[in-house]
Amino acid sequence: MSDSVVLRERLALGDRTFTVLAEPWYDAASDEWKGRYLYVPLDRSLATPVASTAVKRARKRDDLVRQLGAASDRELTKAFNAIPIPGARRAR
Repeated sequence: MSDSVVLRERLALGDRTFTVLAEPWYDAASDEWKGRYLYVPLDRSLATPVASTAVKRARKRDDLVRQLGAASDRELTKAFNAIPIPGARRAR
């Protein structure tokens, strides 16, 4: 069973197209669940998938997955734009 959850099968950010996944994980140091977005390029604009830093936190995994699943396109764009990608053009 995978811990990744598909948020968008297809999301266009500028001239790039991605499948966006949510990845929850348990952080024992903080005793909470954290989640990030994983952007899998569909158009070969990036050589590999890229991931955001932790964008959501919750005490229960189900609460975190619910929060991640409610992400708007604007939130997903903002998180992508915060990922340092050398030479990347940013979506607006």
